[in-house]
This record gives sequence, structure tokens and C-alpha cells, in this order.
Amino acid sequence: MDDKSPVALITGANRGLGLALVKAFAGHGWRVMATAREPAKATALAGVAAGNPLVSIEPLDVASTESIEALAQRHRGEPIDLLFNNAAVLGDRHDVGNRRQQLGGLDQALFVQVMKTNVYGPLKLAELLADNVAASGQKKIVTLSSGLGSLSLMGSMSMFYFYQMSKAALNMGLRALRHDLRPRGITVAILAPGLVKTELLAESGYSGEALTPEQSAAGLYQLVAGLTPEDPGLPINVDGQVLPW
Repeated sequence: MDDKSPVALITGANRGLGLALVKAFAGHGWRVMATAREPAKATALAGVAAGNPLVSIEPLDVASTESIEALAQRHRGEPIDLLFNNAAVLGDRHDVGNRRQQLGGLDQALFVQVMKTNVYGPLKLAELLADNVAASGQKKIVTLSSGLGSLSLMGSMSMFYFYQMSKAALNMGLRALRHDLRPRGITVAILAPGLVKTELLAESGYSGEALTPEQSAAGLYQLVAGLTPEDPGLPINVDGQVLPW
């Protein structure tokens, strides 16, 4: 292992796109801290880590301030070139039937869960790891947004109020974060993975064409590699297109 290799911390790395991102970055020589809410159950991730000394596994629940603080304390003073906020939840997989994110069944507990995971978690991680990122060579914070957070693209889509609202709120928070961290030389970028064949997409009821996690991860890696401090901070899709707000 080369101690001079850049370091990435990737959240939600136990499956799907997060797992593919771990493989992509480690495959390019990065040292990867891959987080999972329950590492003991992350068997696929454990298999990757067992076969690659560049990959280590960290416990992290992005919906828990205590868990975020514990991770930050464990790595206090360590440079982190890239904080990659991938972890997110759509909500209960039965939302379509139970209408917990639709008029007639809006559920406060689910709203809080989605907002804590998708909005507060990434911002709190960025806040507590800003010193780590600022001390690194690449100084990048990347967070995954979604076209479902775009007011322009919303159309008639109203199945997932909370998820859509969370991504719109996340975009706003990231723009503010970008403004505050830019003087420290930190690049804050908003990326979108496109439609990816993951459990989250399956939960949404979508059954059309989609990228594999590996295809999306490869495209996202290239976008991250190309980031510079001059990045305009607009939401960029995996295909390089700007997502309208």
C-alpha cells in the first residue's frame, strides 16, 4: 500500500452504487474508507476489503449525529482527499402502496428519516470532516443529488414527496457549503448518478432502461478526477450534462 495514495471516504458502501464506487476508486489506486451502517451484515463489502488492502470498512449511520461524530473523532487529524456522500434512502419500500410520501398518507416519522439521512447527514459529515479535507492534496467533497430534486424536471412526478424534497434541499445546502468552504480551497461538487439498477431504483417502481452500478461508478469517477476549484458547483449528471434546477 502506498501511503501517498489519495484517500476517499465513501458513505453507503455496502451495496449497489456505493459498493461499485469503492471498487472504482480502489481500482485507480485510492485508499478507500468504505462506510456501512452495519458492517457485520455488509458481506459483499467485506469480500472486497478482504481481497484489497486499499479498502477498509468503517461503521457509520449518516442519520445519527453520534455516529458521525464518532467517525470524525476516530480520524481526527487525518487528511481525506475526497468525502463522497453516497448514502441515501428513498423511504419505506412499500411507500407506493401505503402513500406515506403522497397526499392522503403523509407520515412525519418517514419525513424525518428521509431528511436526516439525505440532507442533514451529508452536511454534518462535511462540517466535521472539513479540516480533514482541507489538510489533503485534492480537497474535494462530492455529494450525489438526483434529477428528482429538480423543479424544472419534476413534471407530474409526485410519488415521493419527501425524497424529492430532500434532494432539492440538499442542492441548496451544498451551494451554501460550497460558498463557505471555498476560501479553504475545498471544492464542493454536486453530481447525479443517472438511473442506476439498484435496490433504491427498484423500490421506486421504475422498470425501464438504467445503467449498471459499475457503469455509473466509472462515469462518476471520471467526473471526480476532473474536478478543479473552478468547478461552477452546478448539479452534473453522470453523462456530463448539467441538471436544471
